[in-house]
Amino acid sequence: MAMKTSLTAFALIAATLGAGVAYAHPELQSTEPAAGKASAPPKEIRILFNENIIPRFCGIELKGQAGKAIATGKATADPSNKKLMIVPLKDQLSPGDYKVEWHAVSDDTHKVKGSYSFSVAR
Repeated sequence: MAMKTSLTAFALIAATLGAGVAYAHPELQSTEPAAGKASAPPKEIRILFNENIIPRFCGIELKGQAGKAIATGKATADPSNKKLMIVPLKDQLSPGDYKVEWHAVSDDTHKVKGSYSFSVAR
């Protein structure tokens, strides 16, 4: 009986620790311009995560309809919200479809990446 209790306790502890690790990566919460939506030409790309980020290890690659890279500024974190990555755009975007490929590293050094698309209204 003691062996069964010990195994159950061990399994419970392992499951709890494993669950904590699963949630230890930064997750994308929202974007501006919004993913899948049309907007006015943005002056910056804003991506909100559920954890603080390390800006020097974060950034985006912005591509236009033809897949051509579009120049952006350096990623920073909002001084009042370290979960918000802000990337300024060097030029005004023309109407059309755009793809953002992003990467981010959280305070606990977990790296994540992803992508989303948005449109600039005609």
